[in-house]
Amino acid sequence: MRLAVIGGGIAGLAAAWEGVQQGAEVVVLEAGDRFGGKVTTTHDDGWTVEQGPDSFVAYRPAALALIKELGLDDQVITLQGTRQVSLRVDGRLHPLPAGMGMVLPTKLGPFVTTGILTPWDKLRAGLDLLLPRQLGAEDVAIGAFLGRRLGRGIVRKFADPMLGGIYGASVDELSLDAVLPSLRESERTHRSLMLASLAQGRAAKAPAGAGSPFRSLAGGMGQLVDVLTEALRARGVDLRTQSPVRALERTDDTTTLHLDGGEVIAADAVILATGPAGAARLLSAPLPAAAAALAAIPLATTNVVTLAYSADAFAEPVTSHGWLEAGGAPVSGVTVSSAKWAGRAPAGDVLVRAFVPDTVGAMARASEDEVVAAVTAHVTQNLGATRPPTRTWITRWDSLMPKFTVGHVDRVRAAEAALAPTPWRVAGSALHGVGVPDCIADGRLQAQAALTQATVLHGVRR
Repeated sequence: MRLAVIGGGIAGLAAAWEGVQQGAEVVVLEAGDRFGGKVTTTHDDGWTVEQGPDSFVAYRPAALALIKELGLDDQVITLQGTRQVSLRVDGRLHPLPAGMGMVLPTKLGPFVTTGILTPWDKLRAGLDLLLPRQLGAEDVAIGAFLGRRLGRGIVRKFADPMLGGIYGASVDELSLDAVLPSLRESERTHRSLMLASLAQGRAAKAPAGAGSPFRSLAGGMGQLVDVLTEALRARGVDLRTQSPVRALERTDDTTTLHLDGGEVIAADAVILATGPAGAARLLSAPLPAAAAALAAIPLATTNVVTLAYSADAFAEPVTSHGWLEAGGAPVSGVTVSSAKWAGRAPAGDVLVRAFVPDTVGAMARASEDEVVAAVTAHVTQNLGATRPPTRTWITRWDSLMPKFTVGHVDRVRAAEAALAPTPWRVAGSALHGVGVPDCIADGRLQAQAALTQATVLHGVRR
């Protein structure tokens, strides 16, 4: 079997790796000039600058499993210091209450005493204990559902900064069934979301030695891409950059890929790991139903701004890992990379990352100079720097972040139903999950599915 992977981001590379494990001959066709997609790390005079994700969660096993297969176990690092998640609300930083999940408390005491919520916010959230079930069969926005049950204080001060920061969209857009289907089950089984969350907190038992679930690599997340591409080449995978695919054509016998330069490649199975817009373009002629579903997935823009400071610009050592913003700021969150991860800055320096997504407003699409200036002013003021940063970096991800808005599950179902009879599959962050482990797992799963379907079709033809 020959597997063609279109797109060389982490999902495409994971699909190629799985293809090798399945015994396929694999070619990876990346339109750009490098592999890794949004997983990219810059090493610059002792600085380790993440232009995309800086970590992954250990409780989703796909990333750690791949790292182990690649022999990178000894490069996995955990957070430095004590992890303290803070929220900046109405201009003030507050520690996240102990036992606080994405949107709901698992412990009552810290929730009652937190300064993040006003007394009215807490009373309104308590009304959830008395309300009847709210959900019907249809999908709804997380913000609308939580607002009805718990009030807008919980939505604005917890759900939006925490979920919006992950998914690049307001919770007033995000799909309950795609992002937090557990809330549907919580309401079904307990009626009250608060009662369900508190019950889960009582039942949960952290394993011995459990700490933060976040992990990274000593050389940055780009180290995973570098080692994976080396391992793929060593196993005979044909890895090509600057190789955009112009069209797909399928016959009973094979799939033909037409490259921009005029080259034609034949394959038995195809993975489209290009993002939903690229996949929709390639599928528009051969599979218009799949293309329409993928084209309906909205895309967000985000900017990653990284600032380097001399440590003596601060009156006290910067030990905070950063904070999330509950609105009213030019950024959605700030991470102090040098406090969070070892080896991110030279000795005597501080490295800070800030995020400017669509959800903050027009600033996300302002000029680079305007974005960097706004972020610098905000970070410098809130960290108490007495001097400006010594270096700045900005990475702009323009209309590349899939948003799981209301109806996302139906769009995914429609795309997958149209693809099912074919040996073609779509992989990546657009359908099932946006994190690095999600993309790795999806790439591998879709490679298996495409090769299995190709084998079935070959058997039928024989």
